[in-house]
Amino acid sequence: MEGKRPRRPKSLRAMKEAAETYLQDCDKAQRFPTVTGLALALGFSGREEMDRFARQEGGQTAALLERACSQVEEETLQAVYRRDTSSGARFILQSSFGYGEKASHEPGPITVRVEGEEG
Repeated sequence: MEGKRPRRPKSLRAMKEAAETYLQDCDKAQRFPTVTGLALALGFSGREEMDRFARQEGGQTAALLERACSQVEEETLQAVYRRDTSSGARFILQSSFGYGEKASHEPGPITVRVEGEEG
């Protein structure tokens, strides 16, 4: 993607509108949104810069960015249920959102104590 990156919105309202526009544009183009795409649409150089900004700003700004990222995550979760996108979506959920396969737990040694019997 060449050209100038968008300017970072100055107000909370403008940031919310930019995030909504990104999600709507993805929907219209039948593309899955990504956290990186969201960050770029908001004028950040990438998701790490967006994450740093959210931590620094805190409050409503952090909540807005967390909600926008959750909307991206929800789209990815829904993609798992579509046959043609499930494998890729599963990979993205595991690598980007911390989802994983459940580890099987082997029970440890079991000790049974029978009381009241003489042997």
